[in-house]
Amino acid sequence: MSVITLRLQALVDRLPEPLRGGLNALAAQWRAATKRTQAAVASASVLFVFWLLFAGGSDDGAGAITFTALRGDLEITVLEGGALEATQSQELRSQIKGREGVKILSIVDEGYRVSPEDVDNGLVLVELDTASLIDEQLNQEIAVETAEASYIESRAQYEIQLNQNASDLNDARQSMRFARLDFEKFLGARLVGQILGQLEIDERLARAEEADRQAAESSEPISRPRARTGRAASSVSSGGDFDIDALPPQVQERIRETMAANGGELPAEMLERMQRFGGGRGADTDASGQRGERGQSGQGRGGQPDGPQGREQEAPLTLAQESSATLSTEANLLMDDSYMAVRDQLDFSSYADLELLEDGEAKQQLRSLQDSLQVAQEERLLTQDRIAGQRRLEERGFITPTELEAEELSLNKANNKMQQAETALKLYIQYTFPKDAEQRLSNFENAVMGYQRQVKENIAEQAQEEARFSSAERKFNLEKVKLADVNQQIEFATIRAQRPGLVVYGAADQNSSRWRRSSQEAIQEGATVSERQSILTIPDLREMAVKVNIHESAVQRVAVGQRARVAVDAFPDDPLTGIVTRVAVVADSANSFMNPDLKVYPTTITIDGEHAWLRPGMSAEVEILVDRLEDVVYVPVQAVTYFNDKRVVYVAGRGSPQRREIEVGSFSESFIEITSGLNEGDEVLLLPPQQGQTQGMSQTDG
Repeated sequence: MSVITLRLQALVDRLPEPLRGGLNALAAQWRAATKRTQAAVASASVLFVFWLLFAGGSDDGAGAITFTALRGDLEITVLEGGALEATQSQELRSQIKGREGVKILSIVDEGYRVSPEDVDNGLVLVELDTASLIDEQLNQEIAVETAEASYIESRAQYEIQLNQNASDLNDARQSMRFARLDFEKFLGARLVGQILGQLEIDERLARAEEADRQAAESSEPISRPRARTGRAASSVSSGGDFDIDALPPQVQERIRETMAANGGELPAEMLERMQRFGGGRGADTDASGQRGERGQSGQGRGGQPDGPQGREQEAPLTLAQESSATLSTEANLLMDDSYMAVRDQLDFSSYADLELLEDGEAKQQLRSLQDSLQVAQEERLLTQDRIAGQRRLEERGFITPTELEAEELSLNKANNKMQQAETALKLYIQYTFPKDAEQRLSNFENAVMGYQRQVKENIAEQAQEEARFSSAERKFNLEKVKLADVNQQIEFATIRAQRPGLVVYGAADQNSSRWRRSSQEAIQEGATVSERQSILTIPDLREMAVKVNIHESAVQRVAVGQRARVAVDAFPDDPLTGIVTRVAVVADSANSFMNPDLKVYPTTITIDGEHAWLRPGMSAEVEILVDRLEDVVYVPVQAVTYFNDKRVVYVAGRGSPQRREIEVGSFSESFIEITSGLNEGDEVLLLPPQQGQTQGMSQTDG
């Protein structure tokens, strides 16, 4: 319709004033009619005008419609119709969650113009029903309070368990220490050190602690950070490096004493034993040099809390550690088969020697028994000497035989006393001493195993309490998030003005509302809207544009930055100008779905200036200026036709029309440039002659 209107306007401008006024009135009627009626009326009017102005010539051309070829400037344009829309608009949607939707309690009238004052005052545009949300808010507040109470209780239980673990581990450590002191009190520290070194108890305990620590860490989630911020290991021998601080205190003292006595290095036998039982691997320590093992020092899992706040400085797990972080099911026991093999060969009776024993209860007891035996032996010797003298006296008659018998009885008593002392010494060396030594060693072994057992119990109990505490914490945080979400949805129920503009119900895109689901109600008070459904659109009327669809045959000539003329159907006397700001690179998929053979490209033309009378959705016609040709010959597009695959025009003359081959250049919707074959002033037929008239028709070169 726009193409026909502009063509007609160009012809009307050439008519006399009386005829021009009548045709302008007819054009006003075209704009009020439908597009189909406009096209039919326009075509008939054009033919009628051409017949009035240009019909004539010879008798053979009588009744033919002609046009005089013109020379001048020719604008190459693309004409399309479209609709007005705002370049910027705010779409307000329902953000309340739920499948059932929510009712609209109040809504501003459609077409209301939101002013900057309304934005400053927070004008309520839409108010949604929040009755169900308020009930949900109350229930969620109760859930948050319950979860908070559970979280506080779990945190207290977790801290209590950590303190209890520290206390129990300290008791187990003290029992182990006291049992060793009792053992050293009996045999002596040096001899006890040799025996425990032979049994390798300290090394086995260190290995068991390391295994417990690794098992506890590997049982945690892989994503949890672990303590790997150790300092450099201490080099103690040429055979290898290990961290002395990572070992139990008793082992540390023994190693340092041995190193001091051996010129600063460990003996080869002890070094081999340390490496065999994992002492040479080195242990993790923190930045202050304290032990990294959890359990021996009482820190971490075995002692002081290392809960969420204690892991802030821990380094992340590496890929190699992740691949090896598997839970080991192998039991790490102190008294295994290898230990018992050495333990069974231990003979304490060989240590019952005053030269071997240090100052202790055993040496004191052995010395006491030996002293008693020595006293008994000396008393026997004295008694024997006295009896020898008494016998000489009895032979000389100085004493009676009865008195001699009394002295001999004393000798028997001395012999018995000496035999008793000898027996007591033998019994102590053979039975009592080994028994007491075995008992004290067993007490120490039980204390060590009790300590080891307490470490494992602490790990298990702390893990359980930590899991309960973590679960309560996550639940509490989850309930708070739910409450915050409900509060936010209550705020979303009141939609306020955020920017000035015109209120339009529903989506800004009319195509989306056209395909709206049948289950959705029209936007009005009392209607139910679902989540993410568009309620209002507020376009910014300060910058308007026309959206048109350019056919694929003309889209290659349209580019961003080209100027355009805009005619709004509702205001035909107010022409506008604009500029092309967007040309789609692909065809419109919606139109392709409706008509696969039709390929159109959405194009946006931004209108210059601000115009308060423009409204979104108004129909408009756009004429995009593609090119401007200067001083060219041009004729209407319909005057050019084809004959034997060559472009020709039919030139009217006094005889029959002449067919003339031509060459063309650029063209617009109405006119086409003639580059050769036609001169200014030649009369061309707008419609080719009838089949009968073409017979005998001559062809000229122009």
